[in-house]
Amino acid sequence: ERGRRVNRDGRTYLYAACERLGLPYVPSHANFVFIDVKVDSRAVFQELLRRGVIVRTGDIFGLPTHIRVTIGTPEENARFVRALEEVLPLLK
Repeated sequence: ERGRRVNRDGRTYLYAACERLGLPYVPSHANFVFIDVKVDSRAVFQELLRRGVIVRTGDIFGLPTHIRVTIGTPEENARFVRALEEVLPLLK
């Protein structure tokens, strides 16, 4: 039950961050979210990795501008969002 609550709260947090940043996302019931970062997901992956944040690129799913983000703890989710806010302006 705790795990489901953490996932639900994490999804809500990530959805709100996406909406604030103007990034479309694919609603999910799983422990990950696909986010359309509107640029090459491989470039976003590399920049996030440099900041210690690991995501998956969407190109292997036929979604070259999407990243797959695993829902983490509140701290991990916040760290991801901060890093994404840093990275996206560099790539646009």
